[in-house]
Amino acid sequence: MQQIIIGLLINILFLTACGQTTIVTPTALVHPVEQAPSTPSPTPTRTLVPSATPTASITPLPTIPTFTPTFDVSTIVTVTPAPQAECPKENPKAKLDTSFFQEYPEKSSDNQIQQAVLDFINSGGSRQVANFELQKNNKYGYPYGSTANTDLTNDGVTEFIVEIGAGFRIYTCRNGLYETSLDFYGGVGESASIVEIKDMNLNGIPEIVAGITTCSGHCFDISIKEWNGNEFQNLLGEWQTITASEEKVMDTNNDGVLELVISGPFPSMGSYELFIPMRRQTDIYAWNGTSFSFSRPKLSPPTYRFQAIQDGDTEILDGNFDKALLLYKEAIFGKELQWWSKDRREHEVKLYLDIWDSTKPTPPPEPPEDLTEYPRLAAYAYYRIMLLHLVQGQDTEASTTYNTLQQKFGDDPYARPYVDMATAFWEAYQSTRKMYDGCAAAIQYAVEHPEILIPLGSDYHGSQARIYKPEDVCPFR
Repeated sequence: MQQIIIGLLINILFLTACGQTTIVTPTALVHPVEQAPSTPSPTPTRTLVPSATPTASITPLPTIPTFTPTFDVSTIVTVTPAPQAECPKENPKAKLDTSFFQEYPEKSSDNQIQQAVLDFINSGGSRQVANFELQKNNKYGYPYGSTANTDLTNDGVTEFIVEIGAGFRIYTCRNGLYETSLDFYGGVGESASIVEIKDMNLNGIPEIVAGITTCSGHCFDISIKEWNGNEFQNLLGEWQTITASEEKVMDTNNDGVLELVISGPFPSMGSYELFIPMRRQTDIYAWNGTSFSFSRPKLSPPTYRFQAIQDGDTEILDGNFDKALLLYKEAIFGKELQWWSKDRREHEVKLYLDIWDSTKPTPPPEPPEDLTEYPRLAAYAYYRIMLLHLVQGQDTEASTTYNTLQQKFGDDPYARPYVDMATAFWEAYQSTRKMYDGCAAAIQYAVEHPEILIPLGSDYHGSQARIYKPEDVCPFR
């Protein structure tokens, strides 16, 4: 009897093991661009059952930048006007002789003229006379400079601004005399200028937007200066170096507070190839209550499929889920989006460099399309759509998207790693119902398979593109 029982147990174990056998089918190369419908297919391929297996301990995830809420204009406090400064009494006999300005070499003439102007107004000379004299032409036929009068310290007394040659200087009254409160000059071959003077943050004190041109390719070191009661401080926190075609101050969101808007990029000839494929870009520095801060650039609509992917990921970081969803769908179904590859970038760079070749070489042939890019990016887009649904509590839509991903790309050798990453996320999420745990699993998959990050964003995608790290594949913490 004992032998019979043992025999029965062995047969049961054998049958159970047979029931768990996995059948592996060969995969085939699929490129479904032409077959993609106008909307994702909702047809599931299998019923999803939440796993009862608990997840392993989660390694703490790296933090990510999150979107900054719009600044609340109602919190702005107008600065109390300072006591009125005492300035030198006007002396009608004071004269500013500009004839000696011609004697100084160009390198030192600006400082000599600025000192002469300071001595003149401290002796009681009028600003009108100073402005008249500075409008006289130098030996090259150009005016020496120009002047402006604006109250920059909120004390009811206007400062005296003198722009000359390579820069400008601001004179402020203190203890009965004018003194230099801001000296703004570039180095050799560089010039400083004022972009705008306006009360951008509505606190009653004007800001000075100024910069120094540092190269022929529109390199501009820019700052925003505001009087703090003792000196001009930089409200950008630090100098910002930009390559721009235009800088202007404007209200971009109709809240009354002004932003610094940089239009570009405008790279020099030596750095242009780093930007390929280059997009139009707008950088906005907005008031956050203590300084003017820059979050992320606003880029022109995507031309290439990888750009739609990157834009979608960026919109999620800014909390714009609807915009992100549209961009992911465009990456999947957009017929106008073009492909990109390392070979295509090398081709575009060669075409650009050939422009400057006087021998006018024959344009190199365009490389063949990389047919592996679409399935990779489309599979990743479905994965990100699944995340969007889950984070918004749309479990049914997330399940449909997950099944669609499995159906369309489960057998595609190029898309399969992204499907596997989605599966790693899904199984971890189903066991705890926490986005954090799902993200940890997806990020761990990316750590173990770093090659999946290359098509999303790497060095051949241009300097405006993000180079992806494992933590970028799942931003929900």
